[in-house]
Amino acid sequence: MVARTIILAIVCLCTMTHSLFSNNLLTGRETVSLINTVETKNCFVSYVMVSGKQYLVKQKKDSKKQLAAVRDALAAWIAEALGVAHKVDVIPWKRNFPGKVRSSWPATLHTLAPGKTVREQRDSKYNALRLRQFWARVATFSEKGLTRAIITYMTWHRQLPEIVALDLFIGNSDRHCGNLCYDPNTDTFCAIDMDDTFNKDLCLLAYKKLKLMVETDNVPFTRQEIMALTRMRDTLKLLIRRYRPHDIIPKLYFFAHKAGFSRGNKMYNDRIRRKLLFFERMIISSNASAGKLIALLDKIIACRSRRIE
Repeated sequence: MVARTIILAIVCLCTMTHSLFSNNLLTGRETVSLINTVETKNCFVSYVMVSGKQYLVKQKKDSKKQLAAVRDALAAWIAEALGVAHKVDVIPWKRNFPGKVRSSWPATLHTLAPGKTVREQRDSKYNALRLRQFWARVATFSEKGLTRAIITYMTWHRQLPEIVALDLFIGNSDRHCGNLCYDPNTDTFCAIDMDDTFNKDLCLLAYKKLKLMVETDNVPFTRQEIMALTRMRDTLKLLIRRYRPHDIIPKLYFFAHKAGFSRGNKMYNDRIRRKLLFFERMIISSNASAGKLIALLDKIIACRSRRIE
Protein backbone atom coordinates (compact mmCIF):
# COMPACT_ATOMS: atom_id res chain seq x y z
CA MET A 1 0.00 0.00 0.00
CA VAL A 2 2.85 2.38 0.88
CA ALA A 3 4.61 1.67 -2.43
CA ARG A 4 1.36 2.22 -4.32
CA THR A 5 0.84 5.55 -2.52
CA ILE A 6 4.34 6.66 -3.46
CA ILE A 7 3.75 5.75 -7.13
CA LEU A 8 0.48 7.67 -7.21
CA ALA A 9 2.17 10.69 -5.64
CA ILE A 10 4.84 10.59 -8.32
CA VAL A 11 2.15 10.31 -10.99
CA CYS A 12 0.48 13.45 -9.68
CA LEU A 13 3.81 15.25 -9.82
CA CYS A 14 4.25 14.07 -13.43
CA THR A 15 0.96 15.57 -14.51
CA MET A 16 2.00 18.96 -13.15
CA THR A 17 5.52 19.13 -14.58
CA HIS A 18 5.33 18.68 -18.33
CA SER A 19 8.80 20.04 -19.00
CA LEU A 20 10.40 17.51 -16.66
CA PHE A 21 8.80 14.35 -18.05
CA SER A 22 7.76 15.18 -21.63
CA ASN A 23 9.45 13.91 -24.76
CA ASN A 24 9.63 17.61 -25.63
CA LEU A 25 8.31 17.44 -29.18
CA LEU A 26 5.46 19.80 -28.33
CA THR A 27 5.32 22.88 -26.14
CA GLY A 28 1.97 24.23 -27.35
CA ARG A 29 3.52 27.32 -28.95
CA GLU A 30 4.46 25.81 -32.33
CA THR A 31 3.24 26.86 -35.75
CA VAL A 32 1.70 23.75 -37.32
CA SER A 33 0.45 23.18 -40.86
CA LEU A 34 -0.96 20.06 -42.51
CA ILE A 35 0.75 18.61 -45.59
CA ASN A 36 -1.52 15.64 -46.28
CA THR A 37 -3.44 12.79 -44.61
CA VAL A 38 -3.55 9.14 -45.64
CA GLU A 39 -6.06 6.61 -44.31
CA THR A 40 -4.73 3.09 -43.72
CA LYS A 41 -6.57 0.01 -42.50
CA ASN A 42 -6.02 0.83 -38.82
CA CYS A 43 -4.87 4.46 -38.66
CA PHE A 44 -5.08 7.99 -39.96
CA VAL A 45 -1.54 9.05 -40.88
CA SER A 46 -0.79 12.71 -41.54
CA TYR A 47 2.35 14.61 -42.42
CA VAL A 48 2.66 18.04 -40.82
CA MET A 49 5.14 20.90 -40.61
CA VAL A 50 5.87 21.96 -37.04
CA SER A 51 7.87 25.18 -36.83
CA GLY A 52 9.50 24.41 -40.18
CA LYS A 53 10.26 20.73 -39.51
CA GLN A 54 8.33 17.77 -40.88
CA TYR A 55 6.69 15.25 -38.53
CA LEU A 56 4.16 12.46 -38.74
CA VAL A 57 0.85 12.36 -36.87
CA LYS A 58 -0.76 8.96 -36.22
CA GLN A 59 -4.20 8.27 -34.80
CA LYS A 60 -5.82 4.88 -34.35
CA LYS A 61 -9.27 4.54 -35.95
CA ASP A 62 -10.66 2.09 -33.39
CA SER A 63 -11.99 3.74 -30.23
CA LYS A 64 -10.92 0.70 -28.19
CA LYS A 65 -7.27 0.98 -29.29
CA GLN A 66 -6.51 4.52 -28.17
CA LEU A 67 -4.17 3.30 -25.42
CA ALA A 68 -1.78 2.47 -28.26
CA ALA A 69 -0.75 6.15 -28.22
CA VAL A 70 0.37 5.79 -24.60
CA ARG A 71 2.37 2.63 -25.24
CA ASP A 72 4.00 4.00 -28.40
CA ALA A 73 5.21 7.13 -26.61
CA LEU A 74 6.40 5.16 -23.58
CA ALA A 75 8.37 2.69 -25.72
CA ALA A 76 10.01 5.50 -27.69
CA TRP A 77 10.95 7.25 -24.43
CA ILE A 78 12.79 4.11 -23.28
CA ALA A 79 14.41 3.66 -26.69
CA GLU A 80 15.98 7.13 -26.46
CA ALA A 81 18.73 5.65 -24.26
CA LEU A 82 19.89 3.53 -27.20
CA GLY A 83 19.50 5.95 -30.10
CA VAL A 84 17.85 3.27 -32.24
CA ALA A 85 14.32 4.68 -32.54
CA HIS A 86 12.44 7.81 -33.47
CA LYS A 87 10.91 10.13 -30.87
CA VAL A 88 7.20 10.03 -30.11
CA ASP A 89 5.03 12.39 -28.08
CA VAL A 90 1.33 12.21 -27.24
CA ILE A 91 -0.87 14.93 -28.72
CA PRO A 92 -3.38 15.61 -25.91
CA TRP A 93 -6.89 14.29 -26.37
CA LYS A 94 -8.48 17.71 -26.01
CA ARG A 95 -6.08 19.60 -28.30
CA ASN A 96 -7.07 20.49 -31.86
CA PHE A 97 -4.09 19.72 -34.06
CA PRO A 98 -3.67 19.62 -37.86
CA GLY A 99 -3.77 16.00 -39.03
CA LYS A 100 -5.64 14.86 -35.92
CA VAL A 101 -8.81 13.57 -37.59
CA ARG A 102 -10.77 12.76 -34.42
CA SER A 103 -10.29 15.93 -32.42
CA SER A 104 -11.52 14.52 -29.10
CA TRP A 105 -9.22 11.48 -29.23
CA PRO A 106 -5.47 11.39 -28.57
CA ALA A 107 -2.88 11.01 -31.32
CA THR A 108 0.90 10.70 -31.50
CA LEU A 109 3.50 12.98 -33.06
CA HIS A 110 6.55 11.21 -34.50
CA THR A 111 9.90 12.40 -35.75
CA LEU A 112 10.60 10.97 -39.20
CA ALA A 113 12.90 7.95 -39.30
CA PRO A 114 15.89 8.28 -41.64
CA GLY A 115 16.08 5.96 -44.64
CA LYS A 116 13.22 3.67 -45.63
CA THR A 117 11.59 0.62 -44.13
CA VAL A 118 13.50 -2.61 -44.67
CA ARG A 119 10.43 -3.93 -46.48
CA GLU A 120 10.77 -1.21 -49.11
CA GLN A 121 14.45 -1.95 -49.77
CA ARG A 122 14.07 -5.11 -51.82
CA ASP A 123 17.65 -5.02 -53.11
CA SER A 124 19.14 -4.81 -49.62
CA LYS A 125 20.27 -7.93 -47.78
CA TYR A 126 18.41 -6.58 -44.74
CA ASN A 127 15.14 -7.19 -46.60
CA ALA A 128 15.58 -10.82 -45.49
CA LEU A 129 15.71 -9.90 -41.78
CA ARG A 130 13.17 -11.71 -39.60
CA LEU A 131 13.25 -10.31 -36.06
CA ARG A 132 9.60 -10.83 -35.07
CA GLN A 133 9.39 -12.66 -31.73
CA PHE A 134 6.10 -14.42 -32.31
CA TRP A 135 3.88 -14.61 -29.24
CA ALA A 136 0.67 -16.19 -30.53
CA ARG A 137 -0.54 -18.32 -33.43
CA VAL A 138 2.67 -20.31 -33.89
CA ALA A 139 2.77 -24.06 -34.42
CA THR A 140 5.58 -24.94 -32.02
CA PHE A 141 7.36 -23.54 -28.96
CA SER A 142 10.60 -23.32 -30.96
CA GLU A 143 8.99 -20.73 -33.28
CA LYS A 144 7.91 -18.51 -30.39
CA GLY A 145 9.83 -15.57 -28.95
CA LEU A 146 13.63 -15.43 -29.30
CA THR A 147 14.65 -18.08 -31.82
CA ARG A 148 18.00 -19.41 -32.94
CA ALA A 149 17.36 -17.74 -36.31
CA ILE A 150 16.92 -14.34 -34.64
CA ILE A 151 20.22 -14.82 -32.80
CA THR A 152 21.90 -15.46 -36.15
CA TYR A 153 20.21 -12.41 -37.72
CA MET A 154 21.61 -10.29 -34.87
CA THR A 155 25.11 -10.93 -36.22
CA TRP A 156 24.30 -9.01 -39.41
CA HIS A 157 24.70 -5.53 -37.91
CA ARG A 158 25.97 -4.02 -34.65
CA GLN A 159 22.61 -2.35 -33.91
CA LEU A 160 20.41 -5.41 -34.31
CA PRO A 161 21.26 -6.92 -30.90
CA GLU A 162 20.32 -3.56 -29.35
CA ILE A 163 16.97 -3.53 -31.14
CA VAL A 164 16.24 -7.12 -30.12
CA ALA A 165 17.15 -6.25 -26.51
CA LEU A 166 14.82 -3.25 -26.64
CA ASP A 167 11.98 -5.42 -27.95
CA LEU A 168 12.61 -7.93 -25.16
CA PHE A 169 12.58 -5.22 -22.50
CA ILE A 170 9.37 -3.53 -23.67
CA GLY A 171 7.60 -6.74 -24.73
CA ASN A 172 7.41 -5.91 -28.44
CA SER A 173 6.71 -9.11 -30.38
CA ASP A 174 5.86 -7.30 -33.62
CA ARG A 175 9.22 -6.24 -35.04
CA HIS A 176 8.75 -6.84 -38.76
CA CYS A 177 10.26 -5.37 -41.92
CA GLY A 178 7.61 -2.68 -42.09
CA ASN A 179 8.48 -1.10 -38.72
CA LEU A 180 12.25 -1.22 -39.00
CA CYS A 181 13.97 1.46 -41.08
CA TYR A 182 17.47 1.36 -42.52
CA ASP A 183 19.50 4.27 -43.88
CA PRO A 184 22.29 3.02 -46.18
CA ASN A 185 23.90 6.48 -46.20
CA THR A 186 24.68 6.28 -42.48
CA ASP A 187 24.49 2.48 -42.13
CA THR A 188 22.01 2.82 -39.25
CA PHE A 189 18.67 1.31 -38.25
CA CYS A 190 15.69 3.04 -36.66
CA ALA A 191 12.83 1.23 -34.90
CA ILE A 192 9.31 2.66 -35.32
CA ASP A 193 5.68 1.83 -34.42
CA MET A 194 6.03 0.28 -30.97
CA ASP A 195 2.46 0.40 -29.71
CA ASP A 196 1.99 -3.36 -29.16
CA THR A 197 4.10 -3.30 -26.01
CA PHE A 198 4.05 -3.76 -22.21
CA ASN A 199 1.51 -6.57 -22.49
CA LYS A 200 3.75 -9.65 -22.45
CA ASP A 201 6.92 -10.86 -20.72
CA LEU A 202 9.25 -11.55 -23.63
CA CYS A 203 12.29 -11.60 -21.32
CA LEU A 204 10.92 -14.59 -19.41
CA LEU A 205 10.16 -16.38 -22.68
CA ALA A 206 13.67 -15.62 -23.96
CA TYR A 207 15.12 -17.01 -20.72
CA LYS A 208 13.20 -20.27 -21.22
CA LYS A 209 14.14 -20.47 -24.89
CA LEU A 210 17.86 -19.88 -24.30
CA LYS A 211 17.90 -22.38 -21.43
CA LEU A 212 16.35 -24.96 -23.74
CA MET A 213 18.85 -24.17 -26.51
CA VAL A 214 21.78 -24.65 -24.15
CA GLU A 215 20.44 -27.90 -22.72
CA THR A 216 19.23 -29.59 -25.93
CA ASP A 217 20.88 -27.90 -28.94
CA ASN A 218 23.82 -29.90 -30.26
CA VAL A 219 25.01 -26.95 -32.36
CA PRO A 220 26.98 -24.48 -30.19
CA PHE A 221 26.74 -20.74 -30.66
CA THR A 222 29.31 -19.35 -33.10
CA ARG A 223 31.81 -16.67 -32.12
CA GLN A 224 29.73 -14.08 -34.00
CA GLU A 225 26.55 -15.20 -32.23
CA ILE A 226 28.24 -14.94 -28.84
CA MET A 227 29.37 -11.42 -29.73
CA ALA A 228 25.77 -10.55 -30.67
CA LEU A 229 24.42 -12.10 -27.45
CA THR A 230 27.02 -10.12 -25.48
CA ARG A 231 25.85 -6.88 -27.09
CA MET A 232 22.24 -7.84 -26.40
CA ARG A 233 23.11 -8.60 -22.76
CA ASP A 234 24.98 -5.31 -22.33
CA THR A 235 22.01 -3.42 -23.77
CA LEU A 236 19.64 -5.17 -21.37
CA LYS A 237 21.95 -4.26 -18.49
CA LEU A 238 21.83 -0.60 -19.55
CA LEU A 239 18.04 -0.66 -19.81
CA ILE A 240 17.45 -2.41 -16.51
CA ARG A 241 19.81 0.00 -14.78
CA ARG A 242 18.32 3.13 -16.32
CA TYR A 243 14.63 2.20 -16.40
CA ARG A 244 13.36 0.62 -13.20
CA PRO A 245 9.63 0.04 -12.68
CA HIS A 246 9.51 3.09 -10.38
CA ASP A 247 10.79 5.13 -13.36
CA ILE A 248 8.60 3.59 -16.06
CA ILE A 249 5.25 3.40 -14.25
CA PRO A 250 4.99 7.15 -13.50
CA LYS A 251 5.85 7.81 -17.15
CA LEU A 252 3.09 5.39 -18.20
CA TYR A 253 0.56 7.41 -16.22
CA PHE A 254 1.98 10.70 -17.42
CA PHE A 255 1.28 9.75 -21.03
CA ALA A 256 -2.06 8.20 -20.05
CA HIS A 257 -3.13 11.47 -18.40
CA LYS A 258 -2.01 13.43 -21.44
CA ALA A 259 -4.01 11.11 -23.71
CA GLY A 260 -7.14 11.60 -21.60
CA PHE A 261 -7.09 8.36 -19.62
CA SER A 262 -7.46 9.71 -16.09
CA ARG A 263 -10.28 9.97 -13.58
CA GLY A 264 -12.87 12.56 -14.49
CA ASN A 265 -12.33 12.31 -18.26
CA LYS A 266 -14.95 10.65 -20.44
CA MET A 267 -12.35 8.35 -22.05
CA TYR A 268 -11.49 6.80 -18.69
CA ASN A 269 -13.51 3.76 -17.57
CA ASP A 270 -13.04 0.51 -15.67
CA ARG A 271 -11.65 -1.26 -18.74
CA ILE A 272 -8.96 1.39 -19.11
CA ARG A 273 -8.19 1.24 -15.37
CA ARG A 274 -7.70 -2.54 -15.56
CA LYS A 275 -5.56 -2.24 -18.70
CA LEU A 276 -3.24 0.28 -17.08
CA LEU A 277 -2.91 -1.90 -13.98
CA PHE A 278 -2.07 -4.84 -16.25
CA PHE A 279 0.65 -2.78 -17.96
CA GLU A 280 2.01 -1.91 -14.50
CA ARG A 281 2.24 -5.58 -13.54
CA MET A 282 3.87 -6.48 -16.84
CA ILE A 283 6.47 -3.72 -16.46
CA ILE A 284 7.38 -5.09 -13.03
CA SER A 285 7.40 -8.70 -14.24
CA SER A 286 9.47 -7.98 -17.37
CA ASN A 287 12.03 -6.02 -15.38
CA ALA A 288 12.53 -8.95 -13.00
CA SER A 289 12.71 -11.41 -15.92
CA ALA A 290 15.31 -9.23 -17.63
CA GLY A 291 17.53 -9.77 -14.59
CA LYS A 292 17.14 -13.57 -14.90
CA LEU A 293 17.86 -13.40 -18.62
CA ILE A 294 21.02 -11.34 -18.04
CA ALA A 295 22.27 -13.87 -15.48
CA LEU A 296 21.75 -16.74 -17.94
CA LEU A 297 23.48 -14.79 -20.72
CA ASP A 298 26.42 -14.19 -18.37
CA LYS A 299 26.80 -17.96 -17.95
CA ILE A 300 26.46 -18.70 -21.66
CA ILE A 301 29.01 -16.04 -22.62
CA ALA A 302 31.46 -17.07 -19.89
CA CYS A 303 31.20 -20.74 -20.89
CA ARG A 304 31.89 -19.92 -24.54
CA SER A 305 34.84 -17.67 -23.55
CA ARG A 306 36.44 -20.52 -21.56
CA ARG A 307 36.13 -22.82 -24.58
CA ILE A 308 37.86 -20.28 -26.78
CA GLU A 309 40.72 -19.98 -24.26
